Amino acid sequence: MHGHGRVEIALARTHGDGNRQTLTLGMFMTQLVNPYRYGLFTLLYNSEGPPGEMLTEYAEKEWKKEKHIGETPVQVINEVKAHAAKAVEAINKFSAKTNKEEFERLRNDMYIYNALANNYAEKASAALDVLRYKYSNDVADLEKGYSHLEKSLSWFASLVDLTKNSYLYANSMQTQQRKIPIGGDDGKNKTWEELLPYYQKELDNFRRHIDSLKSPKKNVAVNQRVVFANANVSFMTTPEFYSIETGKEVFSDTATYIKDFAEELKQLNGIKLSKSKQIAVGTTVKFSSAKPVKVLVGYFNSPDGRFLQEPQLETDASANDYGQAEAKIRNALIISGMPPVNIHTFRFKAGENTLTLAKGACLILGFVDDSQTIPVYDAGLVTGGVKKQLDWLFE
Repeated sequence: MHGHGRVEIALARTHGDGNRQTLTLGMFMTQLVNPYRYGLFTLLYNSEGPPGEMLTEYAEKEWKKEKHIGETPVQVINEVKAHAAKAVEAINKFSAKTNKEEFERLRNDMYIYNALANNYAEKASAALDVLRYKYSNDVADLEKGYSHLEKSLSWFASLVDLTKNSYLYANSMQTQQRKIPIGGDDGKNKTWEELLPYYQKELDNFRRHIDSLKSPKKNVAVNQRVVFANANVSFMTTPEFYSIETGKEVFSDTATYIKDFAEELKQLNGIKLSKSKQIAVGTTVKFSSAKPVKVLVGYFNSPDGRFLQEPQLETDASANDYGQAEAKIRNALIISGMPPVNIHTFRFKAGENTLTLAKGACLILGFVDDSQTIPVYDAGLVTGGVKKQLDWLFE
């Protein structure tokens, strides 16, 4: 249905081009309030959509009382709801004398479109309220968001009922390359019924965190993180290490140093590499371990060709061979004179292994046991701007 594209471009403005997202299965709130965490594919709205604003941009401009430009989320929220209502109204004016079963399938599709449109519209409205909280720090904005998210879930439940006996699955992209709203590993998470429990959990988590913020104990840290421990790893050549702490230089041939970092990293040992060599020939680290490990690789968040670019499934089908496609901790470090750092993890089996990265400066921040859980969130360590992370509200 043509309207789906407009929802994707103006409401979500996050992903598309077919192979990473099943739009009809909905989206998680974290994907709406923090699209950067999911490898924002800017071509979708810069080249393939009309001029307009992302949800994050709209919320910031609204708070600052700045003029909005082009197609806005609020405009599209209203449009898709109106178009969906008209579709239902139009189909209900007719009845079929022949091909009745086919006509009823068409009618049901209009109801499905209506449920999908309202599901997205309510969720986008919830996202705008949550993004406003980023600036207002008023829990009342979160309560407003909760009301919209609750309605969104109700519409998704309707979508489950409408598709249960009419569709086998949402689409054929049922592999780990699909990331939005969730991976299709082993052919799972391909129906609306399978996704419903995830969205219910999302709503329940949101309620729990709102109540926590309103309770007398709200000053207790909501997100206490586990400090990572170094895995037992041997190297083919003896590298130079640096500890993750303020003031430590991260390259062997520059004076660039750590200014701030996510708490989880404070016990890790990074490998000090030559920045100029990384830019010229890439990065290779040979190592062995008795147990499976994860390698934490820091990508500088910049399109500049001097920096190693983050894995992109849109252009590289092998970009998740080691589980590295999704950024785990965004804005995890501030390095002097450099862009913010996003951490991805590469998983390796026990034994001898080689980490091979393309040309471009990056950070090898350490090795941890594969059993170590790496939280997926935005640490908010950026120079200037509002740093408050919001993902935890739904996790």
